[in-house]
Amino acid sequence: MSEAIGIRISKDLREGMAKFEVDWPAYISESIDKKLKELKKEKIEEHMDLIRQKTAGKNINMAQEIIAWRKKH
Repeated sequence: MSEAIGIRISKDLREGMAKFEVDWPAYISESIDKKLKELKKEKIEEHMDLIRQKTAGKNINMAQEIIAWRKKH
């Protein structure tokens, strides 16, 4: 299901957009989707780095840790 949002752009930008046959709503939607995926990836990478820092130098069997975590959740 789609939702509508409103944005304000300059008159010059709007006039420039009108000069080209581009599906601007689709372009904007795809751009937002791409940015969200990048942000989610960055957040996951930060979380993984934090885990690596916490477990650095420790003898941990990650397979057993994952099994234990799954049993708790």
